[in-house]
Amino acid sequence: MEEFKEFVGITLEEAKEKARDYFNSNQIEYEMMPPKLMTMITGKRDIRIKARKKEISEEYMAFKQKSKELLDNIIKEGGFSLSVNETMEGETIRYVLNGADVPLFTDDKGRLLDSVQHILVKAAVKSEQGVNIIVDADDIKKEREEYIKSYVTKICSNVRRSNKPYILKPMNPSDRRMVHILVKEQGDLTSESIGEGLYKKVQISKAPLSGSGEKQKHKETDKKDEKKDEKE
Repeated sequence: MEEFKEFVGITLEEAKEKARDYFNSNQIEYEMMPPKLMTMITGKRDIRIKARKKEISEEYMAFKQKSKELLDNIIKEGGFSLSVNETMEGETIRYVLNGADVPLFTDDKGRLLDSVQHILVKAAVKSEQGVNIIVDADDIKKEREEYIKSYVTKICSNVRRSNKPYILKPMNPSDRRMVHILVKEQGDLTSESIGEGLYKKVQISKAPLSGSGEKQKHKETDKKDEKKDEKE
């Protein structure tokens, strides 16, 4: 197994891209590292990670195949005129639908896409596979992801500056999970799902710095919310 190496970037994505280039692979695993003392003093927010090439297990590949078969069966049994292009982006499996019936899946802000994706994610949770699955068509999910990234980055800056929590509008489980991941990557913020039902709000707050016990508590809260969102 590869040894962990340290990478630094102005943003997390830049640090991850450096790691991908170094290992010549899109399949990496990484951990956030605390900022250096000089960074904390100057206020410069360089992102530090330690990363290594991820080894893909046989169990993961077996689930990946079953997930594709499940999607193919949904399309076949539904009588849809569609083909599927499959790619892997880190730990994310992305299925892109193409064909005459794509408009059926992109109408109503992609509700049908969300429903199919929800079925595949439920199957992943049932199989105890830590896999993020995205079902897309006409880049509707890509555009939504870019919007969420930009929006959450702005909100995180506001929370950091004002030291006041901010509650986002209700989101589906997939979007909430993305928010939890983005907030966790900030390092000094925490997130929590609020409400009941499929569509919940997410509150973003400053993580307390009073002690390691409080930090651990917030880390566990983030993980609990991510797991809860995955199961829904």
